[in-house]
Amino acid sequence: MKVIWLLIITVFNFSCQSSPDYRPESHLDPVKKDKVLQQIIRYAGKLPEKISDSLKFNSKYDTYYQELASRHQLTHYYESDNGGHFFMLQRQAPSLQKKYVAIGGRMRIIESDSLIEYEEVFRTWKMISDTLSQRGALLFDKMVKGESLEPYLTKNSNGIEYIEFPDDYVYYDKVSRSWKSKRFGSVEEMVEKKED
Repeated sequence: MKVIWLLIITVFNFSCQSSPDYRPESHLDPVKKDKVLQQIIRYAGKLPEKISDSLKFNSKYDTYYQELASRHQLTHYYESDNGGHFFMLQRQAPSLQKKYVAIGGRMRIIESDSLIEYEEVFRTWKMISDTLSQRGALLFDKMVKGESLEPYLTKNSNGIEYIEFPDDYVYYDKVSRSWKSKRFGSVEEMVEKKED
């Protein structure tokens, strides 16, 4: 029995050491953490009503985006040796039950703190907090390590919900830095058509 417990403890310790520390607090002080969230939110957050994508950086929308950022939480963060920054943030999703959605992505930031590359790699399905914590951590770790997320796409995941986007119809366009629908153009148009 002692041998079994020793084996369990050894495996647990090894598994805890195999992944880097992804807590944002381990990489960013509170001011920097807030700045990173403010950089991401203009892409990951919803546009102010009735404005075009080209206006989202206008300073008159700063208050809107600060309030929007306050409803998001940077849950995972990691900077790789080659200067890539990986992030995962979550927000409460519209739902009858209290559920959340997470966005995982990567970006590059130059010395002046300017964001020069930005890509959202996945967006999860709505999930309760505990489920999202577990599944989000798995997806984030695989993204950082460069492992395939194909098994976690809806069409491959055997009915277990992990990744809502990308899928066969929705992809992330790195040039416009937004999700696009192959059928409708923007994801907003796709959602509107589904609601009709």
